[in-house]
Amino acid sequence: MDARRGTEVNRIEAVVKALDVLEGLWRAEGAGVTELTEETGLAKSTVHAHLSTLRSKGYVVKHGDEYRLSLRFLSFGEYVKQAEPMYEASETPVADLAERTGERVLCSAQQNGLGMIVRADDGNRSVTSDIDVGTPIYLHCSAGGKAMLAHFDDQRVERVVNEWGLPAFTDETITNWDTLSAELEEIREAGIAYNRGEYLPGVSAVAAPVIDNDGNVYGAITVSGPSHRLENEWEIDELHNQLLSAANTIEVNLLFS
Repeated sequence: MDARRGTEVNRIEAVVKALDVLEGLWRAEGAGVTELTEETGLAKSTVHAHLSTLRSKGYVVKHGDEYRLSLRFLSFGEYVKQAEPMYEASETPVADLAERTGERVLCSAQQNGLGMIVRADDGNRSVTSDIDVGTPIYLHCSAGGKAMLAHFDDQRVERVVNEWGLPAFTDETITNWDTLSAELEEIREAGIAYNRGEYLPGVSAVAAPVIDNDGNVYGAITVSGPSHRLENEWEIDELHNQLLSAANTIEVNLLFS
């Protein structure tokens, strides 16, 4: 996903290419120059030049013909986690909810118009997916994202939609503004948001927003699982109550953090 689809003004292409190389190494979990050239679409000479520069600064290490991200990124990750209030505030509520439901539980925050997963925990019957900590998610096609959008003011929702659009990820993704707007109104009334296989086929989710006393949206907490199982359970009051209780606990933790 392009981290900033909208504004292209004042882009420094050398920086963009260096980041493409770093992200390519991360996705490939290490790669040689040829593999990274295919991964990024950059010229081999460009990839080699950026790898050499990143290696000289200590951000990339080389083992034989393979390059990998260096341990320097551990300090970046640790700083980002500790600087995000939702990370610490959600630790126990996310773990408890995963244990109670048996499903995968995600906590997300909003940044630059996208949802960012800040914590994830698995229950005893959860299914694996490519959504994990640090994964950016479009707001219109995720339960947590819609839970947040529903509590943004109109101008903020408009900015998000104008910047990122409403792209389709599955046949179930909402791509029409009027349809999305009507669903956001329902979410505001119910306090719960749903994702009916709108981001990953066969995977559904239910989420509640995390909001402070002044109405500021911090993020959302989500329970996700196979559509055939979760959609049979999410009308059960117990699941709703557990989800809302977890969201409230995070809100209290944020208040006293």
